[in-house]
Amino acid sequence: MMRRILHIILICLLALPVSAQDILTPDTTSRPRKDRTMVHIEHANQFHKTAGSDAVRLIGNVHIRHESAHFYCDSAYYNEKRNSFDAYQHVHIRINDSIDMYCTTMSYDGDRRFAEFFDDVRMTDDSTVLETAYMTYDRNEHLASYPHDGVTTRGDKRLVSRRGYYRDDLKEFRFFDDVVVTSPDYRMNTDSLLYNTRIEKMWFQGPTTIVNEDNTMEGRHGYYLTERKLAYFDDDPVIYNETQRLVADSLYYDRQQGFAKAMNHIRMIDTAYKVILTGEYAEVWEKLGWSFATDSTYVTYYDGGDSLHITSDTVFYHFKTEVNDEEKIVGRRNVRFYKSDMQGCCDTLTYAMADSTIRMRHLPILWAGDAQLTADSINIKIANRSIDSVLQYGNAFSISQDSVEGYNQIKGADMASCFQDGKIHHINVTGDAKTITWLREDDGSLIGINVSSSKTMRILMEGQRITKIKYFEGINETLFPEKDIKENDRYLEGFLWRDEERPRSKEDL
Repeated sequence: MMRRILHIILICLLALPVSAQDILTPDTTSRPRKDRTMVHIEHANQFHKTAGSDAVRLIGNVHIRHESAHFYCDSAYYNEKRNSFDAYQHVHIRINDSIDMYCTTMSYDGDRRFAEFFDDVRMTDDSTVLETAYMTYDRNEHLASYPHDGVTTRGDKRLVSRRGYYRDDLKEFRFFDDVVVTSPDYRMNTDSLLYNTRIEKMWFQGPTTIVNEDNTMEGRHGYYLTERKLAYFDDDPVIYNETQRLVADSLYYDRQQGFAKAMNHIRMIDTAYKVILTGEYAEVWEKLGWSFATDSTYVTYYDGGDSLHITSDTVFYHFKTEVNDEEKIVGRRNVRFYKSDMQGCCDTLTYAMADSTIRMRHLPILWAGDAQLTADSINIKIANRSIDSVLQYGNAFSISQDSVEGYNQIKGADMASCFQDGKIHHINVTGDAKTITWLREDDGSLIGINVSSSKTMRILMEGQRITKIKYFEGINETLFPEKDIKENDRYLEGFLWRDEERPRSKEDL
Protein backbone atom coordinates (compact mmCIF):
# COMPACT_ATOMS: atom_id res chain seq x y z
CA MET A 1 0.00 0.00 0.00
CA MET A 2 2.80 2.42 0.92
CA ARG A 3 4.57 1.68 -2.40
CA ARG A 4 1.35 2.62 -4.25
CA ILE A 5 1.04 5.95 -2.50
CA LEU A 6 4.66 6.81 -3.24
CA HIS A 7 4.14 5.87 -6.85
CA ILE A 8 1.15 8.21 -7.18
CA ILE A 9 3.09 11.09 -5.59
CA LEU A 10 5.99 10.53 -8.00
CA ILE A 11 3.65 10.64 -11.02
CA CYS A 12 2.08 13.93 -9.77
CA LEU A 13 5.47 15.55 -9.30
CA LEU A 14 6.61 14.51 -12.78
CA ALA A 15 3.39 16.03 -14.22
CA LEU A 16 4.28 19.49 -12.92
CA PRO A 17 5.94 21.77 -15.54
CA VAL A 18 8.08 23.39 -12.85
CA SER A 19 9.39 22.31 -9.48
CA ALA A 20 8.61 23.82 -6.07
CA GLN A 21 12.14 25.18 -6.05
CA ASP A 22 11.42 26.96 -9.37
CA ILE A 23 8.28 28.51 -7.86
CA LEU A 24 10.10 29.85 -4.82
CA THR A 25 13.03 31.28 -6.82
CA PRO A 26 12.61 34.66 -8.60
CA ASP A 27 13.03 34.74 -12.37
CA THR A 28 16.65 35.82 -12.93
CA THR A 29 16.13 36.43 -16.63
CA SER A 30 14.18 39.65 -15.97
CA ARG A 31 15.66 41.44 -12.99
CA PRO A 32 13.32 43.86 -11.14
CA ARG A 33 14.31 47.44 -10.55
CA LYS A 34 16.64 48.05 -7.63
CA ASP A 35 13.95 49.35 -5.22
CA ARG A 36 11.63 46.44 -6.01
CA THR A 37 11.25 43.77 -3.33
CA MET A 38 9.80 40.43 -4.27
CA VAL A 39 6.96 38.53 -2.69
CA HIS A 40 8.17 35.25 -1.17
CA ILE A 41 6.24 32.05 -0.63
CA GLU A 42 7.16 30.78 2.80
CA HIS A 43 4.93 27.72 2.84
CA ALA A 44 2.05 25.91 1.16
CA ASN A 45 0.90 22.30 1.36
CA GLN A 46 0.42 22.11 -2.40
CA PHE A 47 1.66 24.00 -5.47
CA HIS A 48 -0.16 23.88 -8.80
CA LYS A 49 0.86 25.64 -11.99
CA THR A 50 -1.18 25.44 -15.17
CA ALA A 51 0.54 25.48 -18.53
CA GLY A 52 0.23 28.86 -20.27
CA SER A 53 -0.55 30.75 -17.07
CA ASP A 54 1.76 32.96 -15.00
CA ALA A 55 -0.17 32.19 -11.82
CA VAL A 56 0.67 29.45 -9.38
CA ARG A 57 -2.03 28.10 -7.15
CA LEU A 58 -1.09 27.57 -3.52
CA ILE A 59 -3.27 25.35 -1.34
CA GLY A 60 -3.28 24.63 2.35
CA ASN A 61 -1.63 26.56 5.20
CA VAL A 62 -0.40 29.20 2.81
CA HIS A 63 2.19 31.60 4.24
CA ILE A 64 3.45 34.43 2.03
CA ARG A 65 5.87 37.16 3.07
CA HIS A 66 6.60 40.56 1.60
CA GLU A 67 9.26 42.45 3.52
CA SER A 68 8.03 42.63 7.12
CA ALA A 69 4.44 41.75 6.23
CA HIS A 70 3.25 38.16 6.59
CA PHE A 71 0.16 36.81 4.82
CA TYR A 72 -1.75 33.66 5.77
CA CYS A 73 -4.71 32.04 4.00
CA ASP A 74 -6.26 28.73 2.91
CA SER A 75 -5.35 29.21 -0.76
CA ALA A 76 -3.82 31.77 -3.10
CA TYR A 77 -2.90 32.51 -6.69
CA TYR A 78 0.63 33.87 -6.96
CA ASN A 79 1.94 35.72 -10.04
CA GLU A 80 5.71 36.08 -9.91
CA LYS A 81 5.99 38.38 -12.94
CA ARG A 82 3.49 40.81 -11.51
CA ASN A 83 4.87 40.34 -8.02
CA SER A 84 1.33 39.98 -6.73
CA PHE A 85 -1.12 37.42 -5.41
CA ASP A 86 -4.76 36.85 -4.54
CA ALA A 87 -5.62 35.17 -1.24
CA TYR A 88 -8.80 33.28 -0.32
CA GLN A 89 -10.50 32.10 2.85
CA HIS A 90 -9.36 32.81 6.38
CA VAL A 91 -7.04 35.53 5.16
CA HIS A 92 -4.83 36.97 7.89
CA ILE A 93 -2.14 39.64 7.48
CA ARG A 94 0.39 40.55 10.14
CA ILE A 95 2.29 43.84 9.71
CA ASN A 96 5.12 45.08 11.93
CA ASP A 97 4.08 42.93 14.89
CA SER A 98 1.26 45.35 15.74
CA ILE A 99 -1.37 45.31 13.02
CA ASP A 100 -3.51 42.31 12.10
CA MET A 101 -5.97 42.27 9.22
CA TYR A 102 -8.57 39.62 8.46
CA CYS A 103 -10.93 39.07 5.52
CA THR A 104 -12.36 36.45 3.18
CA THR A 105 -10.60 37.57 -0.01
CA MET A 106 -7.58 39.78 -0.64
CA SER A 107 -5.53 41.08 -3.58
CA TYR A 108 -1.98 42.27 -3.01
CA ASP A 109 0.38 44.13 -5.33
CA GLY A 110 3.97 43.82 -4.10
CA ASP A 111 5.34 46.53 -6.40
CA ARG A 112 2.80 49.07 -5.21
CA ARG A 113 2.78 47.61 -1.69
CA PHE A 114 -0.99 47.90 -1.93
CA ALA A 115 -3.72 45.53 -0.72
CA GLU A 116 -7.48 45.23 -1.25
CA PHE A 117 -9.65 43.37 1.27
CA PHE A 118 -13.11 41.96 0.55
CA ASP A 119 -15.88 40.58 2.78
CA ASP A 120 -15.88 40.49 6.58
CA VAL A 121 -12.87 42.78 6.75
CA ARG A 122 -11.41 43.34 10.20
CA MET A 123 -8.29 45.24 11.18
CA THR A 124 -6.86 45.30 14.71
CA ASP A 125 -4.18 47.57 16.11
CA ASP A 126 -3.61 46.99 19.81
CA SER A 127 -7.08 47.42 21.36
CA THR A 128 -8.54 49.12 18.27
CA VAL A 129 -10.72 47.11 15.88
CA LEU A 130 -12.01 48.33 12.48
CA GLU A 131 -14.68 46.31 10.67
CA THR A 132 -16.10 46.89 7.19
CA ALA A 133 -17.06 45.07 3.97
CA TYR A 134 -14.28 46.45 1.75
CA MET A 135 -10.99 48.13 2.60
CA THR A 136 -7.71 49.06 0.94
CA TYR A 137 -4.32 49.36 2.58
CA ASP A 138 -1.36 51.32 1.23
CA ARG A 139 1.78 50.17 3.01
CA ASN A 140 3.80 53.08 1.58
CA GLU A 141 1.49 55.60 3.24
CA HIS A 142 0.56 53.38 6.20
CA LEU A 143 -3.00 54.14 5.13
CA ALA A 144 -6.08 51.94 5.44
CA SER A 145 -9.30 53.25 3.93
CA TYR A 146 -12.89 52.13 3.48
CA PRO A 147 -15.46 53.85 1.19
CA HIS A 148 -18.64 52.40 2.68
CA ASP A 149 -19.85 51.83 6.23
CA GLY A 150 -17.18 51.08 8.81
CA VAL A 151 -17.39 50.30 12.52
CA THR A 152 -14.43 50.96 14.82
CA THR A 153 -14.32 49.89 18.44
CA ARG A 154 -11.73 50.85 21.03
CA GLY A 155 -12.28 49.97 24.64
CA ASP A 156 -15.84 51.01 25.48
CA LYS A 157 -16.10 53.33 22.46
CA ARG A 158 -17.84 52.46 19.19
CA LEU A 159 -17.36 54.71 16.12
CA VAL A 160 -19.53 54.35 13.02
CA SER A 161 -19.12 56.28 9.75
CA ARG A 162 -19.93 56.04 6.06
CA ARG A 163 -16.25 56.19 5.08
CA GLY A 164 -12.93 56.56 6.80
CA TYR A 165 -9.14 56.28 6.87
CA TYR A 166 -6.56 55.03 9.32
CA ARG A 167 -2.85 55.98 9.51
CA ASP A 168 -1.26 53.19 11.51
CA ASP A 169 2.07 55.04 11.93
CA LEU A 170 0.27 58.01 13.50
CA LYS A 171 -2.43 55.92 15.21
CA GLU A 172 -4.90 58.30 13.65
CA PHE A 173 -8.40 57.77 12.23
CA ARG A 174 -10.37 60.07 9.93
CA PHE A 175 -14.10 59.44 9.80
CA PHE A 176 -16.51 61.11 7.37
CA ASP A 177 -20.29 61.32 6.82
CA ASP A 178 -22.82 60.46 9.53
CA VAL A 179 -20.16 59.82 12.16
CA VAL A 180 -21.56 58.43 15.41
CA VAL A 181 -19.46 57.79 18.54
CA THR A 182 -21.05 55.96 21.45
CA SER A 183 -19.75 54.97 24.87
CA PRO A 184 -21.38 54.36 28.26
CA ASP A 185 -20.79 58.04 29.14
CA TYR A 186 -21.70 59.94 25.99
CA ARG A 187 -22.88 59.90 22.38
CA MET A 188 -21.35 62.08 19.64
CA ASN A 189 -22.78 62.86 16.21
CA THR A 190 -20.70 64.79 13.67
CA ASP A 191 -19.93 65.20 9.96
CA SER A 192 -16.22 64.44 10.20
CA LEU A 193 -13.90 63.32 12.97
CA LEU A 194 -10.13 62.98 13.41
CA TYR A 195 -9.29 60.54 16.22
CA ASN A 196 -5.75 59.98 17.53
CA THR A 197 -5.77 56.84 19.67
CA ARG A 198 -2.26 57.47 20.98
CA ILE A 199 -3.32 60.59 22.89
CA GLU A 200 -7.05 59.76 22.99
CA LYS A 201 -8.08 63.00 21.34
CA MET A 202 -10.86 63.64 18.81
CA TRP A 203 -11.09 66.69 16.54
CA PHE A 204 -14.43 67.35 14.84
CA GLN A 205 -15.48 69.50 11.91
CA GLY A 206 -19.04 70.40 10.90
CA PRO A 207 -22.26 70.25 12.96
CA THR A 208 -21.43 68.22 16.08
CA THR A 209 -23.45 67.13 19.11
CA ILE A 210 -22.13 65.49 22.29
CA VAL A 211 -24.79 64.16 24.65
CA ASN A 212 -24.25 62.83 28.17
CA GLU A 213 -26.50 62.33 31.17
CA ASP A 214 -25.80 65.84 32.49
CA ASN A 215 -26.06 68.04 29.41
CA THR A 216 -25.70 68.42 25.65
CA MET A 217 -22.96 70.27 23.75
CA GLU A 218 -23.30 71.47 20.17
CA GLY A 219 -20.92 73.26 17.82
CA ARG A 220 -19.21 73.14 14.46
CA HIS A 221 -15.52 72.83 15.31
CA GLY A 222 -13.43 71.69 18.25
CA TYR A 223 -11.97 68.67 20.03
CA TYR A 224 -12.75 66.08 22.70
CA LEU A 225 -10.28 64.35 25.05
CA THR A 226 -11.90 60.97 25.60
CA GLU A 227 -10.01 59.90 28.74
CA ARG A 228 -10.37 63.25 30.49
CA LYS A 229 -13.92 63.81 29.19
CA LEU A 230 -12.95 67.31 28.18
CA ALA A 231 -14.51 69.12 25.20
CA TYR A 232 -13.76 72.38 23.41
CA PHE A 233 -15.91 74.14 20.78
CA ASP A 234 -15.10 77.37 18.98
CA ASP A 235 -17.71 77.69 16.19
CA ASP A 236 -21.33 78.41 17.21
CA PRO A 237 -20.99 76.42 20.46
CA VAL A 238 -23.75 75.86 23.00
CA ILE A 239 -24.05 73.70 26.11
CA TYR A 240 -27.44 73.09 27.71
CA ASN A 241 -29.57 70.91 29.95
CA GLU A 242 -33.26 70.99 30.83
CA THR A 243 -33.14 74.44 32.43
CA GLN A 244 -29.77 76.06 31.59
CA ARG A 245 -28.23 77.12 28.30
CA LEU A 246 -24.78 78.66 27.70
CA VAL A 247 -23.62 80.05 24.34
CA ALA A 248 -20.41 81.90 23.41
CA ASP A 249 -17.82 82.25 20.67
CA SER A 250 -15.88 79.40 22.31
CA LEU A 251 -16.71 76.89 25.04
CA TYR A 252 -14.52 74.59 27.15
CA TYR A 253 -16.16 71.86 29.23
CA ASP A 254 -14.55 69.44 31.69
CA ARG A 255 -17.21 66.90 32.54
CA GLN A 256 -15.23 65.20 35.31
CA GLN A 257 -14.81 68.50 37.15
CA GLY A 258 -18.26 69.78 36.16
CA PHE A 259 -16.53 72.90 34.90
CA ALA A 260 -17.36 75.00 31.84
CA LYS A 261 -15.55 78.08 30.55
CA ALA A 262 -17.02 80.45 27.95
CA MET A 263 -15.27 83.25 26.09
CA ASN A 264 -16.58 86.19 24.05
CA HIS A 265 -20.22 87.12 23.39
CA ILE A 266 -21.49 84.98 26.27
CA ARG A 267 -25.18 84.40 26.90
CA MET A 268 -26.27 82.19 29.80
CA ILE A 269 -29.98 81.45 30.32
CA ASP A 270 -31.63 79.71 33.27
CA THR A 271 -35.30 79.11 32.53
CA ALA A 272 -35.98 77.66 35.99
CA TYR A 273 -35.03 80.89 37.75
CA LYS A 274 -35.73 83.19 34.77
CA VAL A 275 -32.23 84.64 34.57
CA ILE A 276 -30.29 85.78 31.47
CA LEU A 277 -26.60 86.62 31.96
CA THR A 278 -24.27 88.06 29.31
CA GLY A 279 -20.60 89.04 29.26
CA GLU A 280 -17.28 88.37 27.60
CA TYR A 281 -15.90 85.69 29.95
CA ALA A 282 -17.72 83.20 32.15
CA GLU A 283 -17.13 80.10 34.23
CA VAL A 284 -19.70 77.55 35.41
CA TRP A 285 -19.03 75.13 38.29
CA GLU A 286 -21.94 72.69 38.05
CA LYS A 287 -21.16 70.55 41.09
CA LEU A 288 -20.60 73.57 43.34
CA GLY A 289 -23.70 75.35 42.06
CA TRP A 290 -22.28 78.68 40.96
CA SER A 291 -21.04 80.57 37.95
CA PHE A 292 -19.70 84.00 37.17
CA ALA A 293 -19.33 86.32 34.21
CA THR A 294 -17.09 89.33 33.80
CA ASP A 295 -16.27 92.04 31.28
CA SER A 296 -19.37 93.91 30.08
CA THR A 297 -21.68 91.76 32.19
CA TYR A 298 -25.44 92.24 32.02
CA VAL A 299 -28.10 90.30 33.92
CA THR A 300 -31.83 90.23 33.29
CA TYR A 301 -34.20 88.69 35.82
CA TYR A 302 -37.46 88.34 33.91
CA ASP A 303 -39.94 87.14 36.52
CA GLY A 304 -43.11 88.63 35.05
CA GLY A 305 -43.49 91.56 32.67
CA ASP A 306 -41.29 94.03 34.58
CA SER A 307 -37.72 92.73 34.36
CA LEU A 308 -34.81 93.61 36.64
CA HIS A 309 -31.66 94.55 34.68
CA ILE A 310 -28.23 94.58 36.35
CA THR A 311 -24.76 95.47 35.10
CA SER A 312 -21.44 95.26 36.95
CA ASP A 313 -17.78 94.42 36.41
CA THR A 314 -18.44 90.84 37.55
CA VAL A 315 -21.65 88.92 38.20
CA PHE A 316 -21.87 85.70 40.23
CA TYR A 317 -24.88 83.44 39.83
CA HIS A 318 -25.60 80.74 42.42
CA PHE A 319 -28.03 77.91 41.64
CA LYS A 320 -29.25 74.87 43.54
CA THR A 321 -27.20 71.67 43.63
CA GLU A 322 -26.62 68.87 46.15
CA VAL A 323 -24.05 71.06 47.92
CA ASN A 324 -25.72 74.44 47.39
CA ASP A 325 -29.30 75.15 48.40
CA GLU A 326 -29.53 78.85 47.54
CA GLU A 327 -30.26 80.79 44.38
CA LYS A 328 -28.92 84.29 44.16
CA ILE A 329 -27.27 86.84 41.89
CA VAL A 330 -24.27 88.80 43.16
CA GLY A 331 -22.88 91.82 41.30
CA ARG A 332 -19.48 93.21 42.26
CA ARG A 333 -17.86 96.52 41.37
CA ASN A 334 -19.66 99.34 39.56
CA VAL A 335 -23.09 97.80 39.98
CA ARG A 336 -26.01 99.54 38.26
CA PHE A 337 -29.53 98.25 37.92
CA TYR A 338 -32.82 99.26 36.36
CA LYS A 339 -36.41 98.30 36.98
CA SER A 340 -39.36 100.44 36.01
CA ASP A 341 -40.16 101.29 39.65
CA MET A 342 -36.59 101.49 40.98
CA GLN A 343 -33.03 102.10 39.89
CA GLY A 344 -29.77 101.99 41.76
CA CYS A 345 -25.97 101.93 41.99
CA CYS A 346 -23.58 100.37 44.49
CA ASP A 347 -20.35 98.44 44.74
CA THR A 348 -21.90 95.08 45.69
CA LEU A 349 -25.43 93.85 45.07
CA THR A 350 -27.02 90.54 46.06
CA TYR A 351 -30.42 89.38 44.89
CA ALA A 352 -31.65 86.31 46.77
CA MET A 353 -34.53 84.51 45.03
CA ALA A 354 -35.60 82.71 48.23
CA ASP A 355 -36.73 85.87 50.03
CA SER A 356 -36.98 88.19 46.98
CA THR A 357 -34.62 90.66 48.61
CA ILE A 358 -32.03 92.90 46.96
CA ARG A 359 -29.15 93.78 49.26
CA MET A 360 -26.99 96.78 48.32
CA ARG A 361 -23.62 97.26 49.99
CA HIS A 362 -20.77 99.83 49.80
CA LEU A 363 -21.96 103.30 48.75
CA PRO A 364 -25.47 102.27 47.72
CA ILE A 365 -27.94 104.67 46.15
CA LEU A 366 -31.53 103.84 45.23
CA TRP A 367 -34.08 105.81 43.25
CA ALA A 368 -37.74 104.90 43.78
CA GLY A 369 -40.32 107.18 42.27
CA ASP A 370 -39.15 110.74 43.05
CA ALA A 371 -37.07 109.65 46.04
CA GLN A 372 -33.30 109.27 46.19
CA LEU A 373 -32.31 106.90 49.03
CA THR A 374 -28.79 106.44 50.40
CA ALA A 375 -27.27 104.72 53.44
CA ASP A 376 -24.32 102.56 54.47
CA SER A 377 -26.38 99.58 53.26
CA ILE A 378 -29.83 99.14 51.74
CA ASN A 379 -32.19 96.16 51.56
CA ILE A 380 -35.06 96.13 49.07
CA LYS A 381 -37.91 93.69 49.58
CA ILE A 382 -39.76 92.68 46.39
CA ALA A 383 -43.35 91.39 46.47
CA ASN A 384 -45.66 90.79 43.54
CA ARG A 385 -42.86 91.96 41.18
CA SER A 386 -42.71 95.47 42.72
CA ILE A 387 -41.10 97.16 45.74
CA ASP A 388 -42.67 96.18 49.04
CA SER A 389 -40.25 97.97 51.37
CA VAL A 390 -36.80 99.55 51.56
CA LEU A 391 -34.61 99.30 54.67
CA GLN A 392 -31.70 101.76 55.00
CA TYR A 393 -29.05 101.01 57.64
CA GLY A 394 -26.52 103.58 58.87
CA ASN A 395 -26.53 107.22 57.73
CA ALA A 396 -29.92 106.83 56.06
CA PHE A 397 -30.88 109.73 53.81
CA SER A 398 -33.94 110.31 51.62
CA ILE A 399 -34.19 113.21 49.18
CA SER A 400 -36.98 114.19 46.80
CA GLN A 401 -37.21 117.33 44.72
CA ASP A 402 -39.92 119.81 45.64
CA SER A 403 -42.62 120.37 43.02
CA VAL A 404 -41.30 123.87 42.30
CA GLU A 405 -37.90 124.31 43.94
CA GLY A 406 -35.83 123.01 46.81
CA TYR A 407 -35.60 119.48 48.20
CA ASN A 408 -37.56 117.54 50.78
CA GLN A 409 -35.09 115.68 52.98
CA ILE A 410 -35.29 112.98 55.64
CA LYS A 411 -32.28 111.78 57.60
CA GLY A 412 -31.64 109.34 60.44
CA ALA A 413 -29.51 106.45 61.62
CA ASP A 414 -31.89 103.92 60.02
CA MET A 415 -34.95 104.25 57.85
CA ALA A 416 -37.73 101.90 56.73
CA SER A 417 -39.89 102.92 53.77
CA CYS A 418 -43.05 100.98 52.99
CA PHE A 419 -44.51 101.12 49.48
CA GLN A 420 -47.95 100.83 47.96
CA ASP A 421 -48.51 100.70 44.20
CA GLY A 422 -44.85 101.50 43.61
CA LYS A 423 -44.91 104.69 45.72
CA ILE A 424 -43.77 105.39 49.29
CA HIS A 425 -46.72 105.14 51.67
CA HIS A 426 -44.96 105.82 54.97
CA ILE A 427 -41.42 106.06 56.38
CA ASN A 428 -40.20 105.13 59.86
CA VAL A 429 -37.01 106.94 60.87
CA THR A 430 -34.96 106.00 63.96
CA GLY A 431 -31.85 107.47 65.54
CA ASP A 432 -31.53 111.28 65.48
CA ALA A 433 -34.24 111.78 62.87
CA LYS A 434 -34.25 115.07 60.96
CA THR A 435 -36.37 116.53 58.15
CA ILE A 436 -36.50 119.58 55.92
CA THR A 437 -39.81 119.76 54.03
CA TRP A 438 -41.35 122.37 51.74
CA LEU A 439 -45.00 122.72 52.80
CA ARG A 440 -47.50 123.87 50.20
CA GLU A 441 -51.21 124.53 49.85
CA ASP A 442 -53.33 122.42 47.54
CA ASP A 443 -52.92 125.09 44.87
CA GLY A 444 -49.13 124.76 45.13
CA SER A 445 -48.46 128.00 46.97
CA LEU A 446 -45.66 127.77 49.52
CA ILE A 447 -46.59 127.79 53.17
CA GLY A 448 -43.04 127.61 54.43
CA ILE A 449 -40.00 125.44 54.97
CA ASN A 450 -40.40 123.07 57.92
CA VAL A 451 -37.24 122.03 59.81
CA SER A 452 -37.72 119.34 62.45
CA SER A 453 -35.90 116.75 64.52
CA SER A 454 -36.70 114.05 67.07
CA LYS A 455 -35.43 110.71 68.24
CA THR A 456 -37.80 108.83 65.93
CA MET A 457 -40.35 109.83 63.30
CA ARG A 458 -43.18 108.32 61.29
CA ILE A 459 -43.78 110.14 58.04
CA LEU A 460 -47.01 109.59 56.10
CA MET A 461 -47.11 110.29 52.37
CA GLU A 462 -49.71 110.50 49.66
CA GLY A 463 -48.48 110.29 46.12
CA GLN A 464 -45.10 111.98 46.38
CA ARG A 465 -46.17 114.48 49.05
CA ILE A 466 -45.59 114.36 52.81
CA THR A 467 -48.99 114.65 54.43
CA LYS A 468 -48.15 114.17 58.12
CA ILE A 469 -45.13 113.68 60.38
CA LYS A 470 -45.39 112.04 63.79
CA TYR A 471 -42.54 112.84 66.19
CA PHE A 472 -41.41 110.77 69.18
CA GLU A 473 -39.06 112.05 71.94
CA GLY A 474 -36.84 115.11 71.78
CA ILE A 475 -39.14 116.94 69.40
CA ASN A 476 -37.93 120.19 67.80
CA GLU A 477 -39.87 121.73 64.91
CA THR A 478 -39.77 125.17 63.26
CA LEU A 479 -41.66 126.48 60.21
CA PHE A 480 -39.66 129.17 58.40
CA PRO A 481 -40.90 131.55 55.76
CA GLU A 482 -38.79 131.01 52.67
CA LYS A 483 -37.16 134.46 52.99
CA ASP A 484 -36.08 133.81 56.58
CA ILE A 485 -34.01 130.67 55.99
CA LYS A 486 -30.50 130.91 54.63
CA GLU A 487 -29.43 128.90 51.57
CA ASN A 488 -27.04 126.70 53.56
CA ASP A 489 -29.73 125.95 56.15
CA ARG A 490 -32.00 124.50 53.47
CA TYR A 491 -29.91 121.31 53.32
CA LEU A 492 -29.24 118.65 55.93
CA GLU A 493 -25.62 117.68 56.55
CA GLY A 494 -24.46 115.14 53.97
CA PHE A 495 -26.92 116.32 51.31
CA LEU A 496 -25.87 115.32 47.77
CA TRP A 497 -28.34 115.26 44.88
CA ARG A 498 -27.12 112.66 42.33
CA ASP A 499 -29.92 112.65 39.82
CA GLU A 500 -27.49 112.69 36.86
CA GLU A 501 -26.29 109.20 37.88
CA ARG A 502 -29.78 107.74 37.74
CA PRO A 503 -30.40 105.17 34.94
CA ARG A 504 -33.47 106.28 33.02
CA SER A 505 -33.83 103.08 31.03
CA LYS A 506 -32.20 99.66 30.70
CA GLU A 507 -30.20 101.08 27.79
CA ASP A 508 -28.59 103.58 30.19
CA LEU A 509 -26.90 100.69 31.95
